[in-house]
Amino acid sequence: WFLLLATSDSCEIAEFVSLYAVRLLSAFGLLAAVATFVVLFAIRSRPRQLGLVMLAFFVYAGARIYTCGKAWKPLYVAYDMVRSSAEYAELGKAGAWTPERAALVCPAPEGATNLVFVIGESLTSDRMSVYGYGRETTPGLASLEDRIAVLGPLRTTHPDTARALRMMLTRATCEKPDKAVETLPVFLRQRGYRTSLLSAQRHWERYCGVEQMIFAACESKFYLSDRYPGQPLYDGCLLPYVKDELSRRDGRPFAVFVHLSGSHFSPQDRVPPHFSGGETLDAYDRSVRYTDDVLARLIKLVPEKTVLVFVSDHGESVDCPEWRNVNSHSMWRVPLLVYPAEASSPFRSLVATDEIWYNP
Repeated sequence: WFLLLATSDSCEIAEFVSLYAVRLLSAFGLLAAVATFVVLFAIRSRPRQLGLVMLAFFVYAGARIYTCGKAWKPLYVAYDMVRSSAEYAELGKAGAWTPERAALVCPAPEGATNLVFVIGESLTSDRMSVYGYGRETTPGLASLEDRIAVLGPLRTTHPDTARALRMMLTRATCEKPDKAVETLPVFLRQRGYRTSLLSAQRHWERYCGVEQMIFAACESKFYLSDRYPGQPLYDGCLLPYVKDELSRRDGRPFAVFVHLSGSHFSPQDRVPPHFSGGETLDAYDRSVRYTDDVLARLIKLVPEKTVLVFVSDHGESVDCPEWRNVNSHSMWRVPLLVYPAEASSPFRSLVATDEIWYNP
């Protein structure tokens, strides 16, 4: 929350408070009650009693962390925040829309191509039938035949969402090859594009802080979780809002970023109950088939003079018994799809996802 709020404007902070007012009040109330109890106990008890209580607490906390994987997350997030503070600061500067950058905006070239960049989540090319997988998991993409280019598979730059997005969507220069100089939304907005983000990721969750820094320069941002708080979110629910965004006209070419939830962890929860495709498939394959369905419907919304690029942040370790095993080949292999197929020539020689936006 600290990272998110530190990178949010006043309107987003107000929206956050309105959405989570009850939870915030409950959390602060619980903290106040615990703090009051600890202070009173410390005042009234003897040192030995206080020591026993603290020892019991640490034993309980240790057992809880050992037996419950989710208990590790707050500790890991705190550690990651400290370890990555310089990296986050650099990314915040690269993604910020400043008056200096606004002053350098130039009109887009006449007849500029519109862009739709779709980011998949935890989708490995090893489980897509268009890449040779034995089960039929991508019938929608297969039906597009020669209208879509199936390229790659690429190697993801990192098996972690936050760092994969950072490396994929920031640009460096020859003078500073190791530094994030600007994000892609900054680059495109300065060149006269209307930029927007539509996300099926849950707003205000951990990875969303990095996402917000990357897309800070987007002129509009839409999160499904803000529209439907507390409800299950499915990628297909994002399509009506994508359609509205693609149909907007203001005289400028557009660059629309669509971030799906795809097959992220618990893939069985990413597919709506009414989705009929792939009943015989396992949970992960069924989530791939649902992503295929969403992509096929999204491609039908793409207007003329528009290029759609789909790539996943990273894969998933479906070839290993352990979930999210970074030694898995499938964890690092991701698809690259381009529509229409004739627009694919700049992408055909790519090897890794961080090369995508170094092409014209």
